[in-house]
Amino acid sequence: MAKKRQSAYRRPPPKKAAFSPRLLLMGALLLAAAGVAGAALVLGGGGGPAGAVAWATLGTRDVHSLVFEPADPEHLYFGHHGGLLETRDGGRSWQATALRGVDAMNVSTRSGGFFQIAGHNVYMETTDGGRTWQDVPNDLPGLDLHAFAVDPADPSRAWTYSVGFGLFETTDRGRTWQLRQPGSWGALTAFAEGGQAALIAVSPSGLVRSDDGGRSWAGLAAPPGQVVSLAASPSGALIYAGTTDGLSRSTDGGRSWTRNTLATVVVTVAVYPEDPDTVAIVDDKTHFFRSANGGDSWPGP
Repeated sequence: MAKKRQSAYRRPPPKKAAFSPRLLLMGALLLAAAGVAGAALVLGGGGGPAGAVAWATLGTRDVHSLVFEPADPEHLYFGHHGGLLETRDGGRSWQATALRGVDAMNVSTRSGGFFQIAGHNVYMETTDGGRTWQDVPNDLPGLDLHAFAVDPADPSRAWTYSVGFGLFETTDRGRTWQLRQPGSWGALTAFAEGGQAALIAVSPSGLVRSDDGGRSWAGLAAPPGQVVSLAASPSGALIYAGTTDGLSRSTDGGRSWTRNTLATVVVTVAVYPEDPDTVAIVDDKTHFFRSANGGDSWPGP
């Protein structure tokens, strides 16, 4: 029997509402996206907290992962329980991809059209930019994978949290794994500081950092709110924490945090590798926002 999901964020069930043509249109768009790969899912935004303008509302039942295509700041992927969406216009419009009906809880993009997804009983990869997908042959003890991060200096090296077993490391693109720490691990991000891989994670004892591949960990000061997601620039110059109290950022490797003006529950956050000030988030109401100045402001498209 599959293990019960532990850390995925799921939106609360909506309240019943009176019939309206607008709701009917939204439902039609969602059905079209589910049935036809490449069909437009959603256009436009406008909602969100004061001082911020959403570029789009994704309308999915849950929110999992968000990541930039490494070579294109206008191209992003969004993972949810029903598959993978993508945008090629910075987040204004989103389309369903060929990956549907699987839990894209974690998405890790790399150059050359190769990337992987990991989630609830799924671990898959593509070598052609997402047109086709294959299961990753591996020796993990369980495939309920609730955290995943790749070393930006070495695309063959990654870490994942397998529910019920602990935190594991691979150096061969996921074929073989070694246990680094037992216990439960939530959000996870990796960066290369001074040529050395570093990790920041939500551990059983709180926010922690490792400079030896996950073998040992030191405690960090936590940002306001409960940390839900983490993202770092490749060098660690900027690290972002999505929390129940908004978005915070660190310029000193996660040792201290500054909360910005986005007052919403930030479920997933992504940073563009070539420019750490370019950051995007999806909140608990599936609003997509992006900022060009490290989160100081969140204007519309």
